[in-house]
Amino acid sequence: MKKIILTLAVTFSVMFSACRKDLIEYIDSHKKNTVNFRIGGLNHNVGEPNIGFPTEPIKNFISQLTILAYDSQTGTEIMRETQFATNPGFGQIGFNLPKGTYNFVAIGSKTEFGINQFYEGDKDKPVMLPFNEANFQYWQISQSFLDRHYKTDDTFLITKLNNVVNGNQTVDLIMERIVGVLDISVDDVADFEVDLKNDYTAYRFNAKTPFAAMENDFSTGFKKSVNGSIRYYILRTGATGPLSFTIKGGGSGEKSVSPIVFNNKRTVVTGKLLTGEFNITVQ
Repeated sequence: MKKIILTLAVTFSVMFSACRKDLIEYIDSHKKNTVNFRIGGLNHNVGEPNIGFPTEPIKNFISQLTILAYDSQTGTEIMRETQFATNPGFGQIGFNLPKGTYNFVAIGSKTEFGINQFYEGDKDKPVMLPFNEANFQYWQISQSFLDRHYKTDDTFLITKLNNVVNGNQTVDLIMERIVGVLDISVDDVADFEVDLKNDYTAYRFNAKTPFAAMENDFSTGFKKSVNGSIRYYILRTGATGPLSFTIKGGGSGEKSVSPIVFNNKRTVVTGKLLTGEFNITVQ
């Protein structure tokens, strides 16, 4: 009888220890850890390196900031938060996340944008896509693809992969400028106008590529010169180019130019409208 009792006691002790271990592991796996984010890389001037942390409030650089967390293994969106420059504490974002490995994405722009959607009327209807498909898109006025208008402004982004979360921590997000600048000027005409044809309006996080060409039926990329020059921020950069725009003024016929614009660089187009001679330099 004593042997039976002893055996039972040992068995219950082992079972209790196993259950206690499982309980601890379960609690640990579901425990929420505070992950705070520190935003860096922002600056005022195209061409400056995206390093360090700004000494100015970030509202001086961007009007909207969105941060997302994705499960690194499944690609599922776990959490997101969007703030605007008008919000108190703009840029102070923290997530409560269970233990795991995550991909973090941060987007900041002077132009308001949506996540996985472009129609401004759907702001209150979040769309979640897996990490490989996820994107941001500058807000447009209607659901029609014909209303993909030029909205590009200074925009920064970082995709930070495979971040291990197993306790409270601060994650530095050094954002990079994903747009370039196109500066256009002419020497022989005081006033001129440019019609930009094919900038993109959206950007995929994982592939790090822009997509969704603007529609130009309503000349939404149309600008007139101010003090002898015209400037555009361009999302369609590098290998996704070239751009296309037309330029005219001073009674000259319309001329077409197709430069390539690069991230965080100025592409400068200068020339003479009356002769149609243009030079393109990258700074």
